[in-house]
Amino acid sequence: MQLGIFAKTYNRRTVEQTLQAVRNDGLSAVQFNMSVLGLPTIPDPIGPQAIAEIAQAADAARVTLAAISGTFNAAHPDPDTRVAYLDRFPNLAQAAAELEIPVITLSSGTRNREDMWRCHPDNSTKQAWDDSRTSLTRLAAIAEDHGLVVAFEPEHTNVVADATLARRMLGEVSSPALGIVFDAANLLDPDTATTQSMTTTIRDAITVLGPGIALAHAKELTIGRRPVPAGAGILPWRHILDSLTDAGYRGPLIIHGLDEHDVPNAVHTLSGALAGPLHR
Repeated sequence: MQLGIFAKTYNRRTVEQTLQAVRNDGLSAVQFNMSVLGLPTIPDPIGPQAIAEIAQAADAARVTLAAISGTFNAAHPDPDTRVAYLDRFPNLAQAAAELEIPVITLSSGTRNREDMWRCHPDNSTKQAWDDSRTSLTRLAAIAEDHGLVVAFEPEHTNVVADATLARRMLGEVSSPALGIVFDAANLLDPDTATTQSMTTTIRDAITVLGPGIALAHAKELTIGRRPVPAGAGILPWRHILDSLTDAGYRGPLIIHGLDEHDVPNAVHTLSGALAGPLHR
């Protein structure tokens, strides 16, 4: 797997400086975000100058644009809010296509109005599921029109909270342009997790999702979900990487959920796990 990172981990003045910082940390791939250019994650139409700036910066830093963030609250209880993002999403898809970025990452959403990463009691209702599915169906159609894949992440605080629900959503949307972002940290409860329960949950989730995994994230897990580098928490990284490999995943592994000064530690841990004798 190719190691990469969220571009917005780095706070730099320009896209060139941002992607060079990625390369300086020994990484060769990035999940981009239009916020690096000072734009909204899902922007208005993007001019050719901005597209050229991103492409030239990636070439100069020798960094692959592996994915781009397109997250918004796809299950927001206000339909007008959802529609506003859906109407702008083709702008991001067009930019991704021009930059040859194959994957746009998504959230399945939450009924929480203030924070799309917070849970809400209504997330388990039929209406929340239907609204999320409607959004994901439209997003997949936009992606298909542009020759891309959109990938949502099973997230314990969102409508699609686990691997089983993610498999169900993939089946109901039934689009080749819809995939999964796999992040083991978002499928586990750090307060109750044991080594055995983690390895079982991870193995079962990857088995269920299998070929649907379009992108893998590497975020560490700690009590309180503090931002720390891979290796400073409780996740069994070699087991995660072996399971992904055994499931046929060969895409990038995108680091996130840490401070910039911790990036070298994460790179060291994950590079070691990828090169380890048990990794197949």
